Amino acid sequence: MSVPVLEHWFSFGLRRNRKSFMLSIVALFATFAVAYFVWVLFAETNRGRSLGLLVFGVPAGICSYLLVAQRLRDFGVSGWFSLLWIPVNALGGEVKVALTIAALLVLCGIPGTTGSNKYGDDPLA
Repeated sequence: MSVPVLEHWFSFGLRRNRKSFMLSIVALFATFAVAYFVWVLFAETNRGRSLGLLVFGVPAGICSYLLVAQRLRDFGVSGWFSLLWIPVNALGGEVKVALTIAALLVLCGIPGTTGSNKYGDDPLA
């Protein structure tokens, strides 16, 4: 059975299939956007807005790396490879956008390992 979309976002030892990954990323983005928008509505200063970005952005960033790690484990690749994305985020402009789109196409397009691998059982089994 597929991993529930709204569960195990901060889990280290889990495999996540394509559908669950895509819906989890959309749910994470929507949750972050709504929470940050509400925070900005009530923040009276730029410092308050920056604090809101820190309060909601850091957990969302950590969660997104963990979701990518879960997806990579479904390929049979170590989840630590999700940290290779940190230098890419330091890039700017079109290169960052192109690499982000390419990575999302790979993560959402390639099916995971059929059956169990060294990172756990098949999430679709």
